[in-house]
Amino acid sequence: MNTIFNVNGPVFTFLSKVCDVLIVSILWTLFCLPVITVAPSCAALYHTVHKSILNNEGYVVSTFWKSFRSGLKQGIALSLFCLFLTAFSILSYLFITEEGRNRILVILYFALFVLAILFLLVLIMYSFPILSRFYMRISVILKTSVALAVTRIGFTLLLALILLLCAGTMLLAPFTLLFLPACYAMAAERLIEPGFQKIVDAKEQADLPKEEDN
Repeated sequence: MNTIFNVNGPVFTFLSKVCDVLIVSILWTLFCLPVITVAPSCAALYHTVHKSILNNEGYVVSTFWKSFRSGLKQGIALSLFCLFLTAFSILSYLFITEEGRNRILVILYFALFVLAILFLLVLIMYSFPILSRFYMRISVILKTSVALAVTRIGFTLLLALILLLCAGTMLLAPFTLLFLPACYAMAAERLIEPGFQKIVDAKEQADLPKEEDN
């Protein structure tokens, strides 16, 4: 009995993890409010879940803040790009649903609408975690996001389903913002990290000849 309720026992460990989930989810919600900080907030959420909650390294608040600050500049650029895609998707939808439009233009804008939505989903699922884990230029982040989405299509479809379910739940029941962001990040971490490991392995393999030459 004493072991169960010990500070390092399973009960306190579980309660500590629950508190961490609540804290990081609330931080993510607050830091997303300016809208243009959505990307660095998502990157910080992913990084904190990966490092502090799942791997027990560092404290939640300090890890979140450090990750948020380090990815702020690139994150704002990614946020603005995602906002552009969102606006383009909305305008395209309004165009194709308006009566009297040329049929060819409607088909063209419908195709652009679908592509924009798919690209936006890919960026939400992959670019924010990439921003949190690697130092890359924006163009490389975009290319890597698409590459991961295509080469790991099964995981991508599963991740998209989880993302849409979580987003819909948070819209219908706002109180789930207290825990669902961190829960989604944990599920995403398990699906995305094997792909990230392949990136790390490929980079190490590419650097190997240079080390041998030296």
